[in-house]
Amino acid sequence: MAEIEGPIRTDLAVLRRNRRNLRGTLILDPDNLTHVRSRLPYWSTYLGAIAVALLGLVLFHAAPGTAAAVVGARGGLAIGGAVARRQAPAKAAAGGPAVTVVPLDSITNVTTRKGSGWLRIGRMTISTLHGTEYTFRLNPAIWLADLAGALAARGHDVQDSPDGLAVLAPHAS
Repeated sequence: MAEIEGPIRTDLAVLRRNRRNLRGTLILDPDNLTHVRSRLPYWSTYLGAIAVALLGLVLFHAAPGTAAAVVGARGGLAIGGAVARRQAPAKAAAGGPAVTVVPLDSITNVTTRKGSGWLRIGRMTISTLHGTEYTFRLNPAIWLADLAGALAARGHDVQDSPDGLAVLAPHAS
């Protein structure tokens, strides 16, 4: 019986395509990098802040303040993110317009940039053989090691570069 492998890494990420930010979940499988669009984490952030504000008004007859709103937003993001990460593999398998698949064998270069500003959200740009570039907003420090490992497992020669990773085609055997 064949062993079924799960995703190597699954995390929330924003795909930048055609001047649009597509929020969703990024899945690293042994053979593909897949982005599944989902608005659930985005909306759950607002719903969490609103829920905490309403709870404060009902229980204490006063506005909960900024700290409580931040706690509610982070809680909403955590819950929405967990649900989105759980649903993403099934949505990726179903395919459709909300799914973007990048085969690992088509990746030629990975560049990263640390985030700036107060949010410090980094960027990881993936270049493919076809000239297409995919830019993801996420923490590149976490993703680079797993992506390099997945590429190396597929026979690619992966080299560190000052900007990220240089990926050479697999050797023909």
